Amino acid sequence: MAKKRTHRNPLKAIRAKCLECCGGSPKEVRLCPDVACVLHPFRSGTNPFPRRKPKAKALPAASETAPAPRKQREVQLCLFPD
Repeated sequence: MAKKRTHRNPLKAIRAKCLECCGGSPKEVRLCPDVACVLHPFRSGTNPFPRRKPKAKALPAASETAPAPRKQREVQLCLFPD
């Protein structure tokens, strides 16, 4: 009977591979000099390229953002002013 395959978080799998490569030493993983390795940026077990959107800045109060109301001009509609 075949072994049941368990799914693993990709970052944990990369971390395990780096530990295996460095002889099981976490210190050696941190100090890994092999920058040509495609797994090098992920060796700490975290994603160095998160897809999070930057937090929005707090919006100023409505009175600060709303433009000042315009004054309405009076329009004379008759042809012969009094």
